[in-house]
Formats: sequence, C-alpha cells, structure tokens
Amino acid sequence: MANEIHLSVSTAYGDCYESYVDYVKLPTAFGSLGILRGHCDMLCAVSPGNVCYSAGEERGSIEVGEGVATVSNNEVILLVSSIKHE
Repeated sequence: MANEIHLSVSTAYGDCYESYVDYVKLPTAFGSLGILRGHCDMLCAVSPGNVCYSAGEERGSIEVGEGVATVSNNEVILLVSSIKHE
C-alpha cells in the first residue's frame, strides 16, 4: 500500500464506497481536481458529477451529488448528497 490513497465516499443516509487507489479526480465548480499520493491537506466543495479513480490497471468512477471533500495524510474523504457506483 506504499503508493495508495484511501478513498472513502459516504452519504448522510449510510451509502458508502471505500477502496485503496492510486489516483482520484474530483469534480468541482472550477473543473476537475486530481489527487495523487502526497497531496497537500485541503478541504473543497464537490460538484455533482463523476469521481474517477484508478488502482493499478483498474479504472472506475462514482457518480456523486454535491458535497465536500477533505484530503489529508493520503486519504480522500467525501461526504456527498448521493452516490451511484458504476
């Protein structure tokens, strides 16, 4: 897990997606924001759209509603209004 980021996406209703990934792309009001291992700590608003991620050769996305994201210590935590995992 030396090159991995812990990704956690949750709603207030208990829906949840959790995985270890190499890269995360967040939808924001100003465009996409890419997160790699070692990213500085931050808090940002998430716009409705697709959170894309990659883990090795695997690629995936999660459709989310609006919410917030925190990035700290190689962990990306999103609290959003809805989740639809593809």
